[in-house]
Amino acid sequence: EFLARRWRLTRLTPAFAMDFQECGRWLLVIVNSIFTLCGFGVFAAGIFLLVKASELEQDVELLKDLPLTTTSYVVMFIGLALAITSVIGVIGALRKNRVFLTVYLFVIFAVVLIQLCIGIYLYQYDSDASINALVEEKWFEENEGAREKRIDYQDFFQCCGWNNVYDSRGAGYDTPCPRENPETCKQATLDWLSQFFTPVAIVAITFACLEIFALIATLGILCTSKESEDDDDWLV
Repeated sequence: EFLARRWRLTRLTPAFAMDFQECGRWLLVIVNSIFTLCGFGVFAAGIFLLVKASELEQDVELLKDLPLTTTSYVVMFIGLALAITSVIGVIGALRKNRVFLTVYLFVIFAVVLIQLCIGIYLYQYDSDASINALVEEKWFEENEGAREKRIDYQDFFQCCGWNNVYDSRGAGYDTPCPRENPETCKQATLDWLSQFFTPVAIVAITFACLEIFALIATLGILCTSKESEDDDDWLV
């Protein structure tokens, strides 16, 4: 009876591996087809962010230390890398090509790490402490150049003051604000970042988490392909 049971298990194991391999392979094709489209979407979003970052750096000198232009280029690179890598994953899964899937495995792993870093990096700027550290000291400088920078800042964001709407109108600052019921410039800056860059951070982290499942599926396919009876169908 023990031998019979063992014989049945040895017959079932290759069949189970084949089923798992085929399910994982087609799941990889579907997921990477979606990732390809998403990659081009991320690339387009990077171009849009680059335009916004360029406008900000051109008109708001006090935020020139905020590395949004560099971040936009990185987002574009991630989108393009994700699209190209996903195409490699689709081809590797369809053609049962271990070389393509291995390349896909290592590149997508690197993309996941970069996406997590970019997501966390962008997200941490959307806070009072980060913006204060970047702007507040320069905002309250007392000279004509600082005054002009405050005016440009207020004109761009349609805001007044920094911590409150009156703190830039006193002696030594003398920064006019001809607006009714404006936001503080600190809050307006946070709102701007939340509108354009925080969603990119959330999407980057979400994509990275989803791509981890693609990594697991690829590992499963590569491992089962070595053990299955259909091994000859796989291209080395």
